[in-house]
Amino acid sequence: MRKKKVSRNKIIDMEIKKTGMLFSFCCATPAIIKNKKNLEIRFFENIGSDIGLLFQISDDLIDHKGNSKIAGKKTGKDQKKGKATLIGLLGYNNAVKYCNSLIININKKLQKYGSNSKKIKQTLEYILNRDR
Repeated sequence: MRKKKVSRNKIIDMEIKKTGMLFSFCCATPAIIKNKKNLEIRFFENIGSDIGLLFQISDDLIDHKGNSKIAGKKTGKDQKKGKATLIGLLGYNNAVKYCNSLIININKKLQKYGSNSKKIKQTLEYILNRDR
């Protein structure tokens, strides 16, 4: 069976539709509850989508190079299955760089919230550097 070539945008779109939607909902819900305007709700939906993408790529990084015992799950599954991931497309180091650029962009978007976004910044670093 021939491996189907998948574009970077297609992979990102798949990742956003998976984990991104869950994080998007979680980030938008407080704005919805507080009856914020649609523009602000969409802002937090987009932040959540970016965080979800970061989380999914981080999970793929763990699957790619992680230790099964530390990760608490079998690793190397994506490559064995021939699953399309950004790591497969960009390479491990470029996928890490992409994650770092996601973190920078999320932090820039959240600058207007000042110290109120400090814990999110710490969470983003945790997501990228986790090993499980």
